[in-house]
Amino acid sequence: MKKKISIAVCVMLLSLSTSAYSATDTLYLSANLGVGFFSDAEVTGSDASAANYDIEANTGYGLGAAVGYEFDNTRIESEFVYHNNTLDQATTAGGDAALSDDIDSFAVLINGYRDFANDSRWTPFLGGGLGLAMINVDDDTAYLGDDSATVFAFQISTGIAYAVNEVITVDCRYRYFATTNPEFDSGETEYRTHNVYAGVRYSF
Repeated sequence: MKKKISIAVCVMLLSLSTSAYSATDTLYLSANLGVGFFSDAEVTGSDASAANYDIEANTGYGLGAAVGYEFDNTRIESEFVYHNNTLDQATTAGGDAALSDDIDSFAVLINGYRDFANDSRWTPFLGGGLGLAMINVDDDTAYLGDDSATVFAFQISTGIAYAVNEVITVDCRYRYFATTNPEFDSGETEYRTHNVYAGVRYSF
């Protein structure tokens, strides 16, 4: 009889432990840091006489901070995101030309995530978001120049989270971040990045 009671108590404690690590109806803060891969972009000249060309950028970095609310395995948050990549080269009909300095973005997004809770501390998730981004180019060559544009932005994410304890969760995620084409004085271009992040979330 004592053995059966002990087993029942262990099962109950394990159940309580699992539910404790699956926080719901709670406010949280999160932060992310990772690497960003800039997709080659085509620049369309600002007038009919200007030639089109492609730009490339080196691997850069991204960071983000968010405040959100979690309920029923769903998270809604407001996030600030920054991406930075160093410009590499422009490819034209006449060959390649070196570029200098950076292309970066500051974005504010409203995100939604769905957590696929289970009986372990590991929780896969999917998410997406919409918002606005300010794209800045800082180029000393005759190609992009120094300019900025504010455009519509969106992101799609997937990853897996691990509950360290009742309040701290860490995660690893992939994010595709893109905007509508920003228009600069030099022309219209594309802005798309693939990002891998490590993050931490603190639940109150």
